[in-house]
Amino acid sequence: MSDAEPQPAPFQPMSSQIVYVVYVATTMEKLWEALTSSEVLRKNWGRIESEWTKGSQIREIDDSGDILWRGDILRSEPPQLLSYTFEVTGSGEPPTEVTFELSPPVSPIVPGAKIVQLRLTQSGFKESSKVFPGCARAWPEILSSVKTYLETSCPLGFAWKH
Repeated sequence: MSDAEPQPAPFQPMSSQIVYVVYVATTMEKLWEALTSSEVLRKNWGRIESEWTKGSQIREIDDSGDILWRGDILRSEPPQLLSYTFEVTGSGEPPTEVTFELSPPVSPIVPGAKIVQLRLTQSGFKESSKVFPGCARAWPEILSSVKTYLETSCPLGFAWKH
């Protein structure tokens, strides 16, 4: 028997996830529309195409017509829950799952106030994912632009080029 005892392997998570929660001064119906309207999405994210029903496809197309990412709608429960797979074209990584949950805020609000809690979760990233950092960077920009658009009618000034 050797003097050195075997050391346990360090814990390495099998997947990572992204979670963001924002509060938007709007109604659940208007926020749902902003998350599923081609026109609003083009102003705040990119050219996203989908029928937004369970089983339908979703994809983002860049300025040259190439598909940046694609997926399938897993759940569509207007105006509360939208979930779809998210596979980045050419990444070689398995699809992740993106979920938008819309609900009233946990904290009490003043009478007549319109506030929606939006929780975004993207899960299922493989260990050492090359897609994870880009998604972690992009979601705050996208969500902030959608929030600003709904509250002011103007998207943020990101010059996204796809």
